[in-house]
Amino acid sequence: MKRALRLAALLCVAATDAFAIGCDLTVNACPGNAGASNDAGTLDCAGGAVLTLLATFQPAEVITDLVAADCILDFCVQGDITGSANFWDMETANSGALNASPQRPTTGCTGYLNAFGVANSGSAFAAARRSESMVRIATTSYRPSNVAVNINAKVFAIALLIDASTSFEASGSQAYGCLMPNGISLEQIVPGSANNNPVTTLTSGSQMLNYVFVNGSGVVTPTQRHSWGALKAMYR
Repeated sequence: MKRALRLAALLCVAATDAFAIGCDLTVNACPGNAGASNDAGTLDCAGGAVLTLLATFQPAEVITDLVAADCILDFCVQGDITGSANFWDMETANSGALNASPQRPTTGCTGYLNAFGVANSGSAFAAARRSESMVRIATTSYRPSNVAVNINAKVFAIALLIDASTSFEASGSQAYGCLMPNGISLEQIVPGSANNNPVTTLTSGSQMLNYVFVNGSGVVTPTQRHSWGALKAMYR
């Protein structure tokens, strides 16, 4: 089953390379850079490693007034996040493990616009449990002034950081299940237009894939897309 999923992933890459519009989720580096991968391997929980997820996108139209990028990610854990896998419950039990940065990494993301790493830019994020095995995370990156981007322009959206030092294995807290298999899906990125011009919601991979496997997971569960406005309502 896992081998079939990997094969499907490779076919997906072949299909998306020629039409480089969409959003990607990778580890180690951005797509097209050495080391970029959709497999995070086994997280070093005992060593307090930080899992860094890199979200990038290529817009489907010219955006003359880009000021934001709104992302939705789903963590699909093969375990009970309300119990034995509560390390991944970043809404309540382990909210301290979650952080984000809009700054493009200094290495490994050559060719990507650092749109949200300029002065007075920033980011925000929130998590919400959707079921006993799923956590949804909404993020936004923003900048103080407009920047123009072309169709297919490579733009860095956000780095989502998961700190394993909060895990039981690292003696950081009573957060269990850090080593549970997890499939993390970047459900969508919505570029933000300052003048509310129409933009395309990006939901599939552009150069690579829009999901990452962690701890050997071969499962990513597709979920319903939501607008950023609907996501904000979850946290009121």
